[in-house]
Amino acid sequence: MERPGISMDRSSPTRPGLALALLAVAHAAIHAQSALMPLVYPIVIVEYGLNERDIGTFIAITTAVGGSMQLAYGVLTRYVARPALLAGGQLIFGTSLLVAGLSQSITQLLASISVARIGASPQHPVGNALLSDAYPQERRGFAISAHINGGNVGTIAVPFVGGALLLAFGWQATLALFGIPALVIGVLLAIFVREDHAAYRKRARAAGSVRDQLREVVGRRDLRLILGASLVAAGGRGLDIVAPFMVLYLSGPLDLDDGTVRLLYALLLVGAVVGPVIAGVLSDRIGRRPTLITYYLLSAVGITGFVAAGANLLFLVPLLLPFGTAVFSESPVLQAYLADRATGPMRDVAFAVYFTFAFGIGAFWAFVIGFVVEAFSYPIAFGVMAASYVAAALLLIAVRERSEEAAPYRR
Repeated sequence: MERPGISMDRSSPTRPGLALALLAVAHAAIHAQSALMPLVYPIVIVEYGLNERDIGTFIAITTAVGGSMQLAYGVLTRYVARPALLAGGQLIFGTSLLVAGLSQSITQLLASISVARIGASPQHPVGNALLSDAYPQERRGFAISAHINGGNVGTIAVPFVGGALLLAFGWQATLALFGIPALVIGVLLAIFVREDHAAYRKRARAAGSVRDQLREVVGRRDLRLILGASLVAAGGRGLDIVAPFMVLYLSGPLDLDDGTVRLLYALLLVGAVVGPVIAGVLSDRIGRRPTLITYYLLSAVGITGFVAAGANLLFLVPLLLPFGTAVFSESPVLQAYLADRATGPMRDVAFAVYFTFAFGIGAFWAFVIGFVVEAFSYPIAFGVMAASYVAAALLLIAVRERSEEAAPYRR
């Protein structure tokens, strides 16, 4: 177990601040595309004659394609330097969005967004592992939350900039324009982010085979419970589940106009910007588990309040900002919790497993929520999301805390 205040490898050529800044910007480009898609879905529903279940299937397929890549990084990092994986992924991601701008059918759009998901796939497992090695434990909550928050910053301008571009140029051209920054960031990552890959490989070999580390990750009770919480909470997670179905609910059954929907969506995403860093710093001070349990319960209350508010803007406007703050903050803290528990090169394998499960179950949940909406109603689907938060909190309550993790991480 790492001790507070001790960095993983002070001789590493990785410059923590620069790496965090570039990875956060790269994450912003990825999230900007993810935040744009909920605004694209209502357009393609009309253009291609689709329905909510079709969109659920679209989300499920693209999520599954990206998620299936996650496990590979536990092996690939032993042969390819992590900065190279991150830079290459950004270049693939940006190119795929340019191709998406040429889409003339839902099949072509599905293919291009699926490849974009593959390009984005190193960002979470590889980026988080690199940052976890570069930052000591008492600063890790901040680092991972800032990385995630960079992605959320990329989302906040989308209801305004993305909405304006959609109106001015259409969804194809807008997707293509979103690919250009990703290409630039990929080049910057290739030039400026470094690590001593030979030293990393030596540590990885000394820690045992990937199979041994994988066996430990899935064999340890604490890691299983953390992974289980991620699987369950994915039923109401962020941009892939909550955001698109909220937008469809606001613009569909509630019949709010486009300007109002974009305003409410922006309020939700403002919470996604301010929330993670606050939660990360809070978890560095009081511990990961109490922070997570609190945020899960707040998310359940928030989504219940969203359903109860209906189309009443007097309730929706003040509700969506704090709800967004809660619902977008649990994931980075949960990842920091996993990084605390899985140390050394095993952390890369743990993150690979974590994000494979997270994205894979995301595809499953997209199917489930889409089905529940069509077969029952949106309020029932949001009730399922609320239940997922409560179930995740119960799983984390069952984690046995070690004495040094139960206390604050600061020296």
